Amino acid sequence: MRNRVSAIKDFAGHFVRYLMFVREVLVGLLLLLLLGGFLVSHFEGIPLAQAIYFAFITGLSIGYGDITPKTGLGCAVSVAIGAIGMVLTGMTVAVATRALADATSERIHHKS
Repeated sequence: MRNRVSAIKDFAGHFVRYLMFVREVLVGLLLLLLLGGFLVSHFEGIPLAQAIYFAFITGLSIGYGDITPKTGLGCAVSVAIGAIGMVLTGMTVAVATRALADATSERIHHKS
């Protein structure tokens, strides 16, 4: 059990360290998602909270379908939100993959 906790701590340490390298990009992408929410609220005439919820659900490729754009501009913004979400998800996965690879490599080298 202690070994597993140690492995999780190693991974988390690497993950946070690599997140710090790309934090500006990640924050920028999150701000773009928020901007998309504001635009959807404006173009679709829905409350801001619902539009931001829509932006994050769309950006994370969940897409429940409870809120759908009706206007052309709303649809265009939704496509942009989806693209931004793919980049955000891809970067997060890339950071996690690198952190896992480094943590695993360190553990293998320490056992040798």
